[in-house]
Amino acid sequence: MGAGNREDHYMQDTGELYFVYKAKETAQNLSIFSGNPTSSVAFSLRQYQEYANSRNILAKFNKSVYKKNIDAIIDSFIADLSDRYANATFDFESVEAELRNLNKKGDFLIHICQPNNRSSVSVSLKNYKNGFDRIQLCSGTWNSFINNFLFEASGVGMFLDPYTNERFKGSDSKTRDSLINRMGFQFLLSSYSYVDEVQTLIKQKYSYDSKANMWQDIQDQWKSDCQNLSYEAIRKISTGLNKLEPAVIKSRFIKMTGLGYEEEMLLIGKGKYIFSLTNTKYQNVLSRVNSPDSRVTVKTNKKNIILVVEDDTGEIIAAEIPFTLQKNGAWFLPKTSYSGTQWHPKEGVDLLFGQRRPKKSKEIATSVNTYVNIKKALG
Repeated sequence: MGAGNREDHYMQDTGELYFVYKAKETAQNLSIFSGNPTSSVAFSLRQYQEYANSRNILAKFNKSVYKKNIDAIIDSFIADLSDRYANATFDFESVEAELRNLNKKGDFLIHICQPNNRSSVSVSLKNYKNGFDRIQLCSGTWNSFINNFLFEASGVGMFLDPYTNERFKGSDSKTRDSLINRMGFQFLLSSYSYVDEVQTLIKQKYSYDSKANMWQDIQDQWKSDCQNLSYEAIRKISTGLNKLEPAVIKSRFIKMTGLGYEEEMLLIGKGKYIFSLTNTKYQNVLSRVNSPDSRVTVKTNKKNIILVVEDDTGEIIAAEIPFTLQKNGAWFLPKTSYSGTQWHPKEGVDLLFGQRRPKKSKEIATSVNTYVNIKKALG
């Protein structure tokens, strides 16, 4: 969801629970709710309030753009859903944790009850402060970016051995390289080797070297490394990806963007929404992307790898993947500077403004994100 900090993450999680509550309540008011009209709606109301209260954000959420976004579209969402499934009733269920453990992106289920059929669809909810013209879909490290083309993910940082189905850590270079050789992907070993070298380099240089104790002393070098190391990673990795079978690239593109048919996507922002089950333009994009006639081209642009899906008609949609280094809050840089030292409860030490955090600095890593320009794709 692109949350920038912990509170933002809590706000968006609260929004997911609030959406389920409002969907139930709205469906109940229209007499198309299949759940228990008393206990089920009340349970979801209590669930979202308790979650927000336990994190001290309920009052803030109730005034937030996240709530306003949902309130602005919920009536239309339920009406369009009802039009899509005539003579059906509906229930909604928050299942984010359960689906995340199954490596799926869904935040809630829609249970669709028709006269002779009951089905459920998983929906990934993206609720944006500033609209959804360009959306962020997934993130990771340089290592995991390559791994995801070759291996099936099995939890955070974990992948499946395609021969034994056993889990292994994506950072386990010995197991990974052995599998790559066995699978015939030797041409990617130089990319992996470079990625491993960079991860070791930035740990030594920024997590442990005393010269990097203060952000003010290394910020220019950090900026330079972000650019130069990323440019080289993009060059090496894009060269390797272009040697993979086109079907492998296309399969990963569909997985990373959610542009398949396994789960649905709901985008909300600025009083508007797009739901993959009811929006005809979005469905047309899905159809073209998943057609045997479409193909994915690997391109580069400065600090980005760009995966472009095309067919004989032209470009359908593209995913822009910027490469950089992620500080992960390694240096203590609150919005307001200060003199002397300040106690940092999570680190358990006094820190100067801009001083490296002993614990958090161990999380410095390479980083990729994935952005898709929905507005351009839908026209």
